[in-house]
Amino acid sequence: MTGGSASDSIRHAITEHGPITFAEFMEVALYGPGGYYTSGSPISADGDYFTSPSAHPLFGALIAVQLHEMWQLLGSPEPFTVIEEGAGHGGLAADITEYVAVIDKQFATALRYVALDIAPPAQQHYPVSLITESPTGITGCLLSNELLDAMPVHRFEVSNGELHEIFISHDGEKLVEILQPPSTPIIEERLRPYLAYLPDGYRGEMNAGLDTWASRQAGTLDRGWALTIDYGFERPVLYRSDRTSGSLRTYYQHTLGQDPLKHTGDQDITAHVDFTAVEEAMDIAGFRICGFTTQAEFLVQLGIESALDQLRAAPSPRPAKRANELGARSLVDPEGMGGFRVAAYSRNVPESRLTGFGQHTQTAARQFSQPPLLSPRRHIALRGSQLSGSAHFEVQTLDELSSDRP
Repeated sequence: MTGGSASDSIRHAITEHGPITFAEFMEVALYGPGGYYTSGSPISADGDYFTSPSAHPLFGALIAVQLHEMWQLLGSPEPFTVIEEGAGHGGLAADITEYVAVIDKQFATALRYVALDIAPPAQQHYPVSLITESPTGITGCLLSNELLDAMPVHRFEVSNGELHEIFISHDGEKLVEILQPPSTPIIEERLRPYLAYLPDGYRGEMNAGLDTWASRQAGTLDRGWALTIDYGFERPVLYRSDRTSGSLRTYYQHTLGQDPLKHTGDQDITAHVDFTAVEEAMDIAGFRICGFTTQAEFLVQLGIESALDQLRAAPSPRPAKRANELGARSLVDPEGMGGFRVAAYSRNVPESRLTGFGQHTQTAARQFSQPPLLSPRRHIALRGSQLSGSAHFEVQTLDELSSDRP
């Protein structure tokens, strides 16, 4: 299906019911019939953006190391279930499950990995199932990478010192924005402490769906951890007064933009995660935060520098060596994906200190006598490398992702 059907659905909803919230618009544009995630493969050589799992298999390998430690802390249960929501084509799942056997064959036997997505693509690197009903009462880990940034958000604008919500309507020719009173009191409750400091014309986003998401996590996990990786900030930084255009961004044909009403159904729409709101929602759902850091620090604590040393020492051709080093280094680049946030929440776990958050003195560097290598079939090489048969991609910096400039 094409993006036109998503646009038609939105226009029909506005005609039938009047202006819709931006969250309703985003839900249809991304996840409705003909929506961005239901009609394409955004993470690919032909897609619109680049992720840590597609940069280098070390990302999955290091997460596997952290999962192994979680399994040990729980007393090595069998099964140890990992549920990855928003798994896409299963690249991260494949990297994790392949490296688990290198770490510990007993752990590989105990591991039950479930990859889920709202619209599993036809081409998959690991079996990905449609999200219908997640298992309940599991022992293990709930894993997500760049999932929360794609959840529908409400948008707001400060006008004459008052808070208004941005709704979507159409003028007979095109979709347009209009301001109306907030559709839910959650918007005012969350923004009230900051409203006095936000200048007139200030725009931002607010995710009202986190409580539902956290409640679902609690229904799935009986004992273990939720580990989420995404780009975003804690609330005082997210709603900083000089970030006047908010954090909403679009991706269309490898191009970063800020106009969500263009290319409806054919472009990605994301917003930075409010990690304060995530922690609040998880706390209400019965989780306890046990780690919060940057992706760079998380991967360093788990031994990526040792892995890089092994890659440099490997007897491989120079182009392949350069491609692997560039991909692995991009994971810890503080101006790019290394600046993403990693948060861990525990549930019914007496011992929750995790190496990835610097809570143990011994790192997992010893695991990397056999660091995984880029696969042209599964990974996308960065520009500047010369990996044969692989497409190339540029990574957006955090400045570009959070700048007020289009």
